[in-house]
Amino acid sequence: MEDIKYIISKLPYIDFRPAKVKETNGDEWRIVFYVRKPGKNEMFRFRRRVQKIPGKRNRMRLAKRICADINKKLEGGWSPFIEGSGKDEYRRLYDVMGMFLDQCERRMRDSQFRPDSLRAYTSYVKNIKDYIELKGITEMFTAEFNKKFIIGFLDYIYFEKKRSARTSNNYLGFCNVLASFMYDREYITTNPIYGIKKRKNSKKKREVIPKIERKAVFEYQRNQNKNYLTLCLTVYFCFIRRTEISKLLVKHVNLVKDTIFIPGDISKNTKDGIVTIPKKLKELLLIHLDGSAQEDFLFSDDNFKPGKKKLAPKRISDTWSKMRKTLKFKQEYQFYSLKDTGITELFLLNVPIIKIRDQARHHDIKITEAYTPRNYVCDDTIKNLDFDF
Repeated sequence: MEDIKYIISKLPYIDFRPAKVKETNGDEWRIVFYVRKPGKNEMFRFRRRVQKIPGKRNRMRLAKRICADINKKLEGGWSPFIEGSGKDEYRRLYDVMGMFLDQCERRMRDSQFRPDSLRAYTSYVKNIKDYIELKGITEMFTAEFNKKFIIGFLDYIYFEKKRSARTSNNYLGFCNVLASFMYDREYITTNPIYGIKKRKNSKKKREVIPKIERKAVFEYQRNQNKNYLTLCLTVYFCFIRRTEISKLLVKHVNLVKDTIFIPGDISKNTKDGIVTIPKKLKELLLIHLDGSAQEDFLFSDDNFKPGKKKLAPKRISDTWSKMRKTLKFKQEYQFYSLKDTGITELFLLNVPIIKIRDQARHHDIKITEAYTPRNYVCDDTIKNLDFDF
């Protein structure tokens, strides 16, 4: 007996004929289905290629899954005339994510992509795969990378993994990057991120480090590792980012002109920048650079001394965390608190905001203003002003 859906689909004004596998004598298998064009009383044929995979039985199983997904969408009112249809939307999501990472790695080798970004993307992909495996949908297609799937995944990160709203939003940003990659290559028909709202961020856990604790850091590292102390103060005084500082070379430091040059190829914003070395930092850098070569890393893997072996950015944070535990600091005093604290201190010293912006290499003064310290107690300056009506 003929498939009842196929019989019905022959009747006038039925909108589609179900998808079926069309085998050929060669290797080209096709999925064929028909959809009525809006406003026309005629069916148009659509075809989808069945990817070549080892084993005819496996390939037939894949073909049937594609047919089932297409028919489910057709029965739900989907039309490729209205919503579009990607040429390769039935590629395995696992494979496409692997291709995405391979291309990121190639771009990194060509200096078009940051190693830190590749590490982050690899971690994001791993967690998407973990979620897919948890849900038992490891064979899902790129066509199934839709709004429902992404919201479910973000809920998993936020509610089940108990990650912060900021982390959930970072995953949303990555899903947008991945979706754009797939859309450009016709693995999906639309970017499913549109309309998904970010979660409201809570207050940053990172806090400014008070003066007493800063003195404790100075004394501790002066006895433990003066090289690491110099690194910390370079971040505090010059606001240089962790990854940038791991790539700086001795030749980038000019103690005659009191500047540090950050080349665009290591800068986060990909632009050349120059920051000023204050007197207190210069004293330490003079000692730190003694006997070093111009092509040495400013802070190397050799106990943070100038040297030939590149320093891993993670080691900088790990060393800070170990010290924080030893000194029994609260967790909110993070490594990047050094940068926040340095910027805040310049505000308190009444340094013009435009000079702080340039030292921090912010592209917009609004970013600098975000560091403006907020007072939650009585301000003596305002209290003692001759301020009258």
